[in-house]
Amino acid sequence: MTSPQGFVSRAEIARLAQVKRPAVTNWERRHKDYPRPRLVEGEELFAVEALLEWLDLRRIASNALLPDERPGATFGERFRRNLAGPAAQMPQARSAARREQPATSDLWRTLERLRGTYDIVRYRDLVLSLIYTRAQDRDGWSSVVTGSRSDATALMTFIVNKLGTGDMLSPVAFNVDAKIPAELVEFADVAVGELGGAGAFRALLDRFATLEGRRGGEFYTPPSVVRVLVDALAAETPGEIYDPCCGSGEILLTAALQAPGLTVHGDALNAEALVLAKMNMTLHGIDARLGRQSLDVLSRPDQPSPSYSYIVANPPFGIRNWSQEDPALNRSWLYGPPPRGNADFAWLQFVLERLAPGGRAAVVMPAGAAFRGGRERAIRQAMVADGCIESVIALPSMLFYNTAIGATIWVLRRSPTPRQELLLVDATGLGRLSQRAQRELSEEDHEAIRDVLADWRAGVIPANEALPTAVVTGEELSRSDYDLTPGKYAISEPAARTDDGRQGIETLLRELDRLHEQAARADMAVDQVIGRPQILESPIGELPPGWREVSLADISELTAGPFTRASDDGPVGVVKPRNLEGGPISGIFGGRISGTFDRIDEDTAGKLESYRLAEGDIVCTRTGVIGRHALVTSAHQGWVCGTGLIRIRPRGGVDPQYLSDYLSSPSVLDWLTRNSAGSVLPSINIRVLGTLPVVLPPTEVRETIGRALQALSDKITVHEQIARTTAALRDTLFPLLASGRVMPPE
Repeated sequence: MTSPQGFVSRAEIARLAQVKRPAVTNWERRHKDYPRPRLVEGEELFAVEALLEWLDLRRIASNALLPDERPGATFGERFRRNLAGPAAQMPQARSAARREQPATSDLWRTLERLRGTYDIVRYRDLVLSLIYTRAQDRDGWSSVVTGSRSDATALMTFIVNKLGTGDMLSPVAFNVDAKIPAELVEFADVAVGELGGAGAFRALLDRFATLEGRRGGEFYTPPSVVRVLVDALAAETPGEIYDPCCGSGEILLTAALQAPGLTVHGDALNAEALVLAKMNMTLHGIDARLGRQSLDVLSRPDQPSPSYSYIVANPPFGIRNWSQEDPALNRSWLYGPPPRGNADFAWLQFVLERLAPGGRAAVVMPAGAAFRGGRERAIRQAMVADGCIESVIALPSMLFYNTAIGATIWVLRRSPTPRQELLLVDATGLGRLSQRAQRELSEEDHEAIRDVLADWRAGVIPANEALPTAVVTGEELSRSDYDLTPGKYAISEPAARTDDGRQGIETLLRELDRLHEQAARADMAVDQVIGRPQILESPIGELPPGWREVSLADISELTAGPFTRASDDGPVGVVKPRNLEGGPISGIFGGRISGTFDRIDEDTAGKLESYRLAEGDIVCTRTGVIGRHALVTSAHQGWVCGTGLIRIRPRGGVDPQYLSDYLSSPSVLDWLTRNSAGSVLPSINIRVLGTLPVVLPPTEVRETIGRALQALSDKITVHEQIARTTAALRDTLFPLLASGRVMPPE
């Protein structure tokens, strides 16, 4: 959660505008021009500048005016006053006044030290309940903590009463221990102050799942898996979404945040998970209809049940003895009775039974569900024949906490005209290991999966170099015993491969010869502009004669991009942070503007004339990945600089290319990191960015620097091409060497 100067949550909007929390939801639902939220690490946040622009147009009713407010005052004035008010009004500032807030890593160290005296489940429920209570009622929390810090009973009573309101159940933890360490109370206070209530709750869920390992996976699904599930579901509003085993609600939450307006339903498999899910949804402002059900629901005799347009689930894998008797005896099944020793196909059929006609479901299954025999094979055969399987996606290993087990996602449809083919996607090669020895999928990985599914639904056979796919028919599957393992069919074809591969070798060898010639020219160009660099002796801290140091504001005009609402067919493009690729973050000097763009109509663009882009402008991010930027070319002349970006317009004869290169340097990136605000989502504003020191050499020196950087970039590009082509040659050559059809020279 960032400081209120950048982005705020719905709860913070209500506090700063001094309205009740439901009023914010009503604004959002009733007014089409209300600013749209941005999904940041699973939490919906709103840009303060966009909110102020909207709130400035909203007058406060006369009966809702505060004593010090004049008739005609707006919510924007009230919001702005509270935003800039004294430290005593701001929870973050008040915590800082009491003592310096620790870094997030310090919070985790405190947490792990405190858990040594607690059973992990009881400890988890206690900490999360403290976070929830502190976020929901800051004033009540403060009065209890300040008035009776040593009185654990008073704090316990306050928390239980808060959690007991409405249909919220008190957590299991409060049935066993009424003593709450003061350090834990302080931890909850600081965590909410630093990360926000919703942000702290989700971050802690993730942390506890890591600590609990496989047990943690029963109530929390890792973010990478959640993203694939939600993307595969592609839910649209209006509609109803349901999760039959919702855990702590993170999958439903992400889907609801991605498609606001969905009606959210869910069932938890135990009281503990139900409490977590309700707290999670409430803190994020999601009105969810959550209940509880047991595993007996899988084997109950057929009974009327509601249907849903979207269903998403990560059921517990391989539950044994889930039915008291042979499942064939206790109810009818859509595609056949599953084995009593494994509930996986009971879950799949349970989901399909509750899926409305035309609806879609995404369900996590163990890898073995794709190929196991017996009753499960018969069910797969029936499902394939019925056309209810749209796709099976094989996920990479180590996505789940403390286990290397692989998994698949089954995308299911209930269509009156089912397709007779299904898409198999082998995503096992995606992802990278994080510091916690867990694999995570990158934004590019998620985009690749989304793209192949979108192509398939549009009637296009997917083709993605990084993501092997296969379209298979029931006849093909029958020849392989209805094995749906994607890797068995989705084989990545090496570049330039022919029928026997030998012609591909010749093509790749010729390409390597051409690239080596190009590399030789690039090497020569670098030698010409650099050679052996001349090392000049000069006093440390002093610039050579004719050089000067200025601030960025001295040599450029800085403008923050406004909030814009996209139009379906608008002719004017809007550049957003997602459209900036490359740059210092990726190890490449400079960046480029590309991707899928928002559009706006001419009338809207006319009102935003002062935010138009010109060739030679530089656009840079002001939140999230600080330091990413791109030089505007003629291709985007006249487009609009969108929210989340700062437009830098060089003046005074400063070369835009030199300034863009300068912003790519590691020292500038370090400066931006040190001077950005916010611990979870870094941000930088115009005032701070304007103080960035910029070294300006004489004009002829700048031109020399530019030529040197361009020569080095060209050299990097050609050598990267050599590496990729050599890898393709290796992949093409190996099977031929191994088959004896090609022999290396003596």
